[in-house]
Amino acid sequence: MEMEACVTGLYFSISMDMERQYKQSKMVNWYQPRMLLSIGLKAVISGTFGNYADRRELEAALDNNLDNEKEWEQLETEYGKNEEIWIDVINDTGDGFNSTFAVAKTVAQKTLTFSYTNEEGNLQSVTTQRGKILIFGGDEVYPFPTLEEYTNRFKIPFASACDDVAELTKENDRPHLYAIPGNHDWYDGLGNFIKLFCQQRWIGIWSTKQHRSYFALPLPCNYWIWATDIQLNSDIDKPQLNYFEAIAKTEMKDNDRIILITAEPAWVYKQIHKEDRSYDKLKFFVDNYIHNKNGCTGRTFKLAATLTGDLHQYARFCNKEKPQGHQYFTAGGGGAFLHLTHNLPSCLKSIREGDDAANDIYQQKVFPEKKDSHRLLLGNLLFPFKNVTFTFLLFCIYLFIFWIVQDHYPGAFINAMKYHYPFVHFVFTVLSHPFLCILTLGLSAGFYAFSDTNVTSKAAPVAGFIHAVAQAVVLLLTLYYNSSLWYVLNAENYSLVAKIVTALFASFVGSIIAAFVMGVYLYVSNLLFNMHINEASSSLASPDYKNFLRLHVHKDGVTVYPVGIKKVPRKWQQHYNKDKDTYSFTGAVVESALIEEPIHILNNQL
Repeated sequence: MEMEACVTGLYFSISMDMERQYKQSKMVNWYQPRMLLSIGLKAVISGTFGNYADRRELEAALDNNLDNEKEWEQLETEYGKNEEIWIDVINDTGDGFNSTFAVAKTVAQKTLTFSYTNEEGNLQSVTTQRGKILIFGGDEVYPFPTLEEYTNRFKIPFASACDDVAELTKENDRPHLYAIPGNHDWYDGLGNFIKLFCQQRWIGIWSTKQHRSYFALPLPCNYWIWATDIQLNSDIDKPQLNYFEAIAKTEMKDNDRIILITAEPAWVYKQIHKEDRSYDKLKFFVDNYIHNKNGCTGRTFKLAATLTGDLHQYARFCNKEKPQGHQYFTAGGGGAFLHLTHNLPSCLKSIREGDDAANDIYQQKVFPEKKDSHRLLLGNLLFPFKNVTFTFLLFCIYLFIFWIVQDHYPGAFINAMKYHYPFVHFVFTVLSHPFLCILTLGLSAGFYAFSDTNVTSKAAPVAGFIHAVAQAVVLLLTLYYNSSLWYVLNAENYSLVAKIVTALFASFVGSIIAAFVMGVYLYVSNLLFNMHINEASSSLASPDYKNFLRLHVHKDGVTVYPVGIKKVPRKWQQHYNKDKDTYSFTGAVVESALIEEPIHILNNQL
């Protein structure tokens, strides 16, 4: 196997200088001004040029392993010809070190034993095995897919996750690693993703195997993994369709069962977003390439489960009439900030087949529980202190606008204060100045543009407008009282230093109030109108409530063990091994438990 020069024993090694300088990453601050600007630019650039730099077509042109019979024989030997197999699935990882390493440390354990109470109220115990296959289902790094971020936020935590050196000397016992990209992996056109996951290397105890950003794997008992790359626009390109079509025709049999892995929960987005076509594209793929609706493959397969991330939470949906049939899993708890769960629909009526309500898909379980989700949402009322850099940006804006106002002293803006100018008159005076009017209205327009109008609630635009007006009022009130204080200090012949300190303090108070208004808006709009599911969660940057899926494929079907980590340890002592040029981390024990009792998907229920 090809390995990098620095790979030794247990860990995927980084250069000694980088290891010595390694700093455990914090959770990404999504409200940092530079981050907001960078994300916007990256999204525009990648969205604009993504189709022109689509590396999936190049992958298909360079990879001829689809026609390599030895490749398929090896996969059959490794996976398909066994009586059973264990598979781990992690989505949305590579963010803060604490959360990412907690998941990596847990999934790397050779066995995990869980106790749970079954439906009859009896205490049960089950021991699960570490997966022979580890699959990452999208967004392996945040916020951008640079080599440095992949190294710091993904490779080092996973390379350091297993401390059983002895077992790693056995090459045949190494578990295998596969991955599909999410939108964050696509921001550079997939370049670094391909270098990391598609060029056969070791990452800790795992060895990478794939050649493309999508793949199909034969499993025991006529099961298959199909993992798709939907790029940035929920799009499966033609070479990828050809890939799955060829596998269906040449390697599979009628009634084979498929576990589908995709990068976003299109079934949820269809229900909660006003204009979303991602489910239509997913349905096209399932109908034509799995269910053979239009004779695309000549064979009809059964869909056992659909797994995804993108929403950083755990949620399971299924037809209540078939509790052991096809399951929809969202399990995006690999390390990224927690998405709250109380906004999730209880029923996915938008994906109903026909008018028969018996076909409705219902929510079965979420993690965190909705009561915990509502409690966590209250954290937005502390928005100014949880998002200090955003509050500082508002402070700078307020101070700049007041400086523009003060620059006109002794003109109308401040001199008018000696006549005890009413607030309303002050507002008209400010807005009559073209530049100040542009600044004030521009700031309000920015807050309105921030509002989440791609939701089903008709109140969304109104809520966004009220927030924009409230921000304008806070700004004008801050200017009004700042100007009043400036006039008083000037009339009393206070020093320039005193006036500057007063202006700084008033702008500081105004920015705190404005940030608080932002937090109140996120809280109320999310609670009442299901708006800002992403923004009201990312503002909290919670590393807790992590999860991953452990699958056991056997002769009767698939058993899914949803593993949850409610509280992530915050302190890890890092130890540098100079001889091996590696790190290890010690700290509190990561406590994991089953989110719900094991889910049994039975062959005769598909």
